[in-house]
Amino acid sequence: MKRGLLFSGALVVAPAIGLATVCGAAYAGSAKDYYPTRAWGSFNGGRMNTSILVFRDLNRNGVYDLGDRPMPHVAVELGKPNGDTIMRWTNVSGFANFAMSVLQRNLELVDPGHYAFRVVPPPGWSVTTGNASQESDYVVSPGSPGDMIALRTTHPVGLAADLTISGAATAGSRISLTGPDGVTAVAKVDPDERFSAPVTSGEWLVEVSTEGATQRRKIVVGEAPVVLSALSGKGGPAVEPLPRQHVVGFDDLLTTSGVFEIPSGYGGLDWYNLVAMHQRFTDGPGYINTTMSGEFIAYNSSGHPGQVFSDKPFDFTGACFGAGWNDAEGETLVLKAWRGDQPAYEDQLVLSASGPVYFAADYRRITRLEIQTQHHWQAAMDDFAYRTGP
Repeated sequence: MKRGLLFSGALVVAPAIGLATVCGAAYAGSAKDYYPTRAWGSFNGGRMNTSILVFRDLNRNGVYDLGDRPMPHVAVELGKPNGDTIMRWTNVSGFANFAMSVLQRNLELVDPGHYAFRVVPPPGWSVTTGNASQESDYVVSPGSPGDMIALRTTHPVGLAADLTISGAATAGSRISLTGPDGVTAVAKVDPDERFSAPVTSGEWLVEVSTEGATQRRKIVVGEAPVVLSALSGKGGPAVEPLPRQHVVGFDDLLTTSGVFEIPSGYGGLDWYNLVAMHQRFTDGPGYINTTMSGEFIAYNSSGHPGQVFSDKPFDFTGACFGAGWNDAEGETLVLKAWRGDQPAYEDQLVLSASGPVYFAADYRRITRLEIQTQHHWQAAMDDFAYRTGP
């Protein structure tokens, strides 16, 4: 290269003091030129969001506090001064955003006036904060990002799943549930051999009696509805539970935002076609809504069956399950377990992207567990609990 030739974009210092040439253009600006003071009071012409936050109120105390989690894919309505209503879904951070601007007339809020917000919970969910409906007046404010502001901002809206214990039982069975307060209620078995009863958090004793035999299950109800494995009324499991309890939340497998095939040996078990990832790696709201501990979640890869297995028998205690995507709402999860080559258990439960159910399995001395969905959608899974021998 000849002396004096420069690559494109290079800076050449000109002989005149205070002048510079950048890509062929000469400048001699002052600080006031480069850092102009804005003329406040004129219309900005921009836009900004007015938002409302919806969260999972995990401790059900009606306050957005530590431990609560944002809840995506919740419907929020905005009532406009002219009587029209529009709906937006909450995003992965739990916010329903409505864009406002005085000059950009194609947005949701363009006129001053009285606006009303209404959060519409998914089926099986209730508002804990008592503020599903909120109202505010919006006024023109030239120079603000959207040239309009709210006189009152919204407050977070908390939702919690309606707690139930449900399951399958033989027709004619008598189902009784005794709660932490010592009060016993009876649940009716429907013609489809299903039952469901409203409950509160705490330890419950479930008894199913059929033809003189009674099976008893102790269930701890936490933050999610509980689905029991099939109750046969034949006297319960014939073997004692294994002594060592474990719970894996998949948070110690990776620290990045990618996906990671769960390797054999994790937690002392072997795994096949099950993947762990950060809950926000995809846009699937069910992955976020199913996460109960930490920030990571597991799912059956590509919606195909996954397996957990071991040469040594283990007890599958239970796990939280949900649908990864809102398009899979109502997907059916099928769980099968074997002892060696012999089938031991089989159950089905319905999944939702709004939040998990806790499947109380109590599968004892199994060597293989299969996790599959009927329509090959991904089932999200967290807090996989099991027991092993000494």
